[in-house]
Amino acid sequence: MRNKLSCRLSILQKPAYRLLLLLLLVTFACSEVIELEDNTVGGQVIIYGRISNSTEANEVIISRARQASTAPTPIEEATVKIIDDNGLEEFLVEGEPGHYVLERNIISGEPGRSYRLEVNIHGDVYFTDFQELLPVISQDEMRYEIGVERNITSTGAAVEEDVVRLFVNSDLPSDLPEKFFIRWEMEEVYSVLTGVLPAFWFPGAPNQSQCYVTYKLGAEEIFLLDGRDIRRSDLRNRELITRRIDRSFANKHYFNLIQSRVSEENFDYWERVRTLTITNGSIFDSVVGPLKGNVKSEDPGEEVFGFFEVIGIDTARLLMTNNDIPIFFEDPCNFQGDKIVPLLTVPFGCVQCLIQQKLVDPGCLSCAAVPNNGPRPGYF
Repeated sequence: MRNKLSCRLSILQKPAYRLLLLLLLVTFACSEVIELEDNTVGGQVIIYGRISNSTEANEVIISRARQASTAPTPIEEATVKIIDDNGLEEFLVEGEPGHYVLERNIISGEPGRSYRLEVNIHGDVYFTDFQELLPVISQDEMRYEIGVERNITSTGAAVEEDVVRLFVNSDLPSDLPEKFFIRWEMEEVYSVLTGVLPAFWFPGAPNQSQCYVTYKLGAEEIFLLDGRDIRRSDLRNRELITRRIDRSFANKHYFNLIQSRVSEENFDYWERVRTLTITNGSIFDSVVGPLKGNVKSEDPGEEVFGFFEVIGIDTARLLMTNNDIPIFFEDPCNFQGDKIVPLLTVPFGCVQCLIQQKLVDPGCLSCAAVPNNGPRPGYF
């Protein structure tokens, strides 16, 4: 059954991805793309963050708006705390400028409990009302198919690409509540290895390292389910994405489907803004634009942007390895055989010369140069 609501999905403009319009076939409200008018004059406080039942991404991002279409400025040295319905409170610790993390020493998100945020920025106080952390209700399971996608280039030539197609089955219980709201996001996490330079010419070269890349596919797309528009027991065999097969599949490659049980206020907020301009690839990064949410100021005349959400989270993971992909991957960081000869054209021991002369990709020498590199996930 098709949704009676008309909806359009934006397409993530990344070469390796194509978000499929088959999402229109599921019976839930999609997010229409809206061009966000930005007339920000600057100076407003922006607060985004969340607490959840997950051990990850319990954080608050605080910044100050600048003029329209300009990245906001992080606000440092704020006092940030989360308070639960028993009166317990925990102060968040600032890591990166303007990025405050809940270490879960006193408070951790529990379904059925309520939480609120309080922020003090040099004497100015901002807060949210209590919100209940609702448990997740959908059981998601992903599967994949290997296929070939045929395209026509701008010159009219036919080309073929090996791809992975991802599908999901989402099972909902029979005793659904009268109202419920779900948001889905996707990310992929994979590992790559740096290269090993010939020791006889580069005795001081860095050792081989394993790098972990996290790419948040859901940065520009937010998928929302309004339980008021659906009364079926499951959402079966939804096709999510088509992913071009590349070297990222040479080792472990995870696809993570992150389900969030959100409040009606949270749903209405994201449904209202539909598509956001995100600065750093996460819905919790500072948003450029005049987006008012549930954060209030003690000064009733002050305009505040942002949203603090209290959500239940569950993650479905799909692991793929090279054994699942019938394709040979050439490793550009494998310096053996005849690939050694060009490296010897630089002065003895000059690793940096390899980068300057573009003989070696910087990501082959250091994880820090690999885009979206981060710490090793606990499930790896």
